[in-house]
Amino acid sequence: MTLEDFLSFHNDLSHHSNLYQRNRKLWLFIMMIPTFTLGYVLTAFVLPRPESPVLFYLLPVGVGILFTLLLRPLLKDLHGPFAIWIARQQLKKHNVWPKDITLHLDDTHVEMHVVRGKVSRTTQVPWTSIIKMNEDETHRFLYFEEDEALIIPKSKDGVTEVEQSEIDRLLGKHLLTKKSI
Repeated sequence: MTLEDFLSFHNDLSHHSNLYQRNRKLWLFIMMIPTFTLGYVLTAFVLPRPESPVLFYLLPVGVGILFTLLLRPLLKDLHGPFAIWIARQQLKKHNVWPKDITLHLDDTHVEMHVVRGKVSRTTQVPWTSIIKMNEDETHRFLYFEEDEALIIPKSKDGVTEVEQSEIDRLLGKHLLTKKSI
């Protein structure tokens, strides 16, 4: 599994996880403070000073609120790329990639074999434990917990068409009713 595979999963998770939705709301609230401040400061220091003291105090507050409301959609859209950028930086900093992961799809379970350095781990996930399947252009994500999934690339070098059709058959057989795109 490559870093790009994991970041693709992270992106998919950000669209479907309750934790990421809460983080997005918190991000939006925190980012409203600098946008309000920026609108306030621009109005208070750039525009000519009104003669009325009430207007002098209310105009910057009103423009700060308007500035915040206008930038809210942009701030919402920036949360996803910012979260992925943070994840990428953290993973590079701690040097945890790449991992050697091998998936074996069986009629009863999916077996994941992970090798990282001298540590080797094997996990079996029964098909009945898979909660849902999401997919993007390049990957399928088989969620067995709300925030954990098996990442299956749709096509990889070294995978023949016969193997790919067998993967599609097994996924279709076991996950036809659980697919949520």
